[in-house]
Amino acid sequence: MRNRAHGWPLSRRAVLVAGAGFVAAAGVAGPAAAQDASAEAFVQTVGNQVLGVLKDESLGDQQKTAKLKQILNQATNLELVARIILGRYWPKATAQQRQEYLRLFDALVMQTMAERIHSYTGQTFDITGSRKVDDQDTVVTTAISQPSGGQQYRVEWRVRKTGDKYQLIDIVAEGVSLVVTQRSDVNNIVSQQGIDGLLAEMRRRLAQQGQGTTGQAKPKQAG
Repeated sequence: MRNRAHGWPLSRRAVLVAGAGFVAAAGVAGPAAAQDASAEAFVQTVGNQVLGVLKDESLGDQQKTAKLKQILNQATNLELVARIILGRYWPKATAQQRQEYLRLFDALVMQTMAERIHSYTGQTFDITGSRKVDDQDTVVTTAISQPSGGQQYRVEWRVRKTGDKYQLIDIVAEGVSLVVTQRSDVNNIVSQQGIDGLLAEMRRRLAQQGQGTTGQAKPKQAG
C-alpha cells in the first residue's frame, strides 16, 4: 500500500488550505452577514495581526516567523488539533509518544509556516457570514480574493469558544478540511507502521523540510 504521508503533517492540498487560510487571510475583512459577531471579529483580528507582520518590511524572515508563531499559538489550540488528528490512536499512545508527537507536530507546523511566508502576494478576504454549530463551535465563512482579480476561494474557519476565549480548531477550503485530511494520512501511517512509525515519518519530514529551507536563498528585506 502506498504511503500517502510524504507531505505530513500538511499535504500539498492542506498546504494550499493553510496558505489560503492563515497566511493569505491577512486581508481586510468586509461586511458580514452577522450570526456570531464575536467569532467573526476574532477571525478579523487574527487576519489583521497576520497582515501587520507580513507587510512589515523592517522584519526579516526569522522575525516574521517568530511573530506569526506567537499569533498562531494564541489563535489556535494546536494541542487539541494534534490530538483530534491522531484520533483513536491518542489513548493508545504512551505518555512519551504523546509528548514526542506534540513536539514534532508543533515543529512541523511552524516550519511549514516559515516556508509559506513568501506565498502572500496581496490576497484579501471578506467575511461573508457565520453559523453556529453548537454551544461551543462557530463556522465563519470567508471569500479569499486574488490581487489580480482572479478566482475567489471559499474558506471556512471553525472557531471554538472556551469560556471567554476563541480559538481556531479547523480550516476548510473549498470543502476540504485540514483536520480530516491529516487524520486520514495519520491513520494510514499508524495502521501500517504503528505510532513509532508515525513519529519516524514526522522526523523524516521535518529533516527534509529543513534541508529545503536552508538550501533556499531568502530575499533581502528592505530596512
